[in-house]
Amino acid sequence: MTKALWFFRIYAAVCLVLAGFFACDAAHAAHIAKPGPDPQILSIVNGTAEDVLSIGFQTGRSTNFVRLDMPPGGRDDIENPGGAANLRVDTGLALWLFKAVPLAKAQSLTLRPGDKPVVELSVPKGETQRVTGEVQSLLPGPDAGPVCALDRFRPGMPMKDVCSLLSATPQRDDNDAVLASLGFAGMVWAARLEPAQPEGKPASKAALVLDHMELRRKLDPETLEKLMNALYEQKYSPWQAELPGLDINFTQMPSMDLAKQKEMLRQVLDYFLAAGKGEATIMLAPADILPKLADADAPNGDVQLFTITLRPASKNLVVDVAAYRESEDAR
Repeated sequence: MTKALWFFRIYAAVCLVLAGFFACDAAHAAHIAKPGPDPQILSIVNGTAEDVLSIGFQTGRSTNFVRLDMPPGGRDDIENPGGAANLRVDTGLALWLFKAVPLAKAQSLTLRPGDKPVVELSVPKGETQRVTGEVQSLLPGPDAGPVCALDRFRPGMPMKDVCSLLSATPQRDDNDAVLASLGFAGMVWAARLEPAQPEGKPASKAALVLDHMELRRKLDPETLEKLMNALYEQKYSPWQAELPGLDINFTQMPSMDLAKQKEMLRQVLDYFLAAGKGEATIMLAPADILPKLADADAPNGDVQLFTITLRPASKNLVVDVAAYRESEDAR
């Protein structure tokens, strides 16, 4: 057999194998199911003057939450759950409840203000549908009984102890935080008490502890002043402040005494509230350990910090209370 004939036979065999491979691959591809239709998109529009933290869609016994953190005038797209659903809209200070909202053909869902909240549903080639809801305030009414004070709750305490101080069956938000009303600085706040698994312990719902707390009220200069004075009376001092176009670290102002720092912060916040735009954040820490603080994630000692957020667009004042443990490096 000549080398040319031998090479030709080898070449023919390789071609047959490749032909079979591509034929099988084509047959396999033909049996792959075609992708289904793209999910229907539902545009959520916040046409109110409130923050929209989340929306819960309840169908039957199942409730699915979508986290939005949407300011007034905000817009976001989600996958349309379809069908008819009961809606729970969390504005931070109230829950808006809507029953049997027809979502099947809706392209957009717009929240509107009023004596009662309204959702407007836009459908293709159809009239806008409107569903009126009910408001459940997260702040107690004028005839409500006394509420627990914030100092009864400490980060790290077992969640079962938290709930025993509140309602037997408290409501929860989309992050499983307990919704409650707490007293602080001589005012009543809508509170969220968020659980977490303690470090170094096996995962167990029974072992959950209080991780941090959030307090919320409507923002106005009098409420802010009352809050700041209450923290100053507890020996807290300004640590950091972030405002539109301005960042302040008070630990870098050793030549300015505490009274002047407080006055400086007051003036800056007055200007900010008068402008009414953007968002401001102030962090406060105990005055006696403030010089030793390196950063909030790795403090040089056990500390409880207050972070205050001002949102003029929705007129919301949010206070986050978190405890931090001494860092390993600092020990």
